[in-house]
Amino acid sequence: MGRREAPPVTVEEDSGGNWKEWPARAGEFLRNLFDLQFRRLLTPRMLPTLFVLAIIASGLWVVAYAAQGFSISLTDGLVRLLLIGPLAFLTMVTCARVALELCLAIFRLAVHASRMAGHTEDIAGGLPRIQFWKSARRKGGEDEE
Repeated sequence: MGRREAPPVTVEEDSGGNWKEWPARAGEFLRNLFDLQFRRLLTPRMLPTLFVLAIIASGLWVVAYAAQGFSISLTDGLVRLLLIGPLAFLTMVTCARVALELCLAIFRLAVHASRMAGHTEDIAGGLPRIQFWKSARRKGGEDEE
């Protein structure tokens, strides 16, 4: 009736792209960042950048952890650098990747659910409205009186 249609939400994933397109993409990023109606989701486009930042942060953590080990002793530093550090790096990067993929799956699921709801409204709009619960009460009530 007086129902207002929500603007469509789109998920655009960042495919990397060319460095020459960077100024145009930065402008588009800022426009999408300050889009108050949330027509375009920004998080899925940021996932590659977030993953690179997670890799860099994991690498810096391993270097700091190894440096701290070397400040304790040479043996401790070598164990941290050659054994614990690589395992910790792989674990942290794997966890970051899983978390980001989960985030992307949630966004994709939300977009597909929104599309499905739109299709359901289109289908339901063309069907006749049948209200079983009201018609059964009326018939039962009229027969008893």
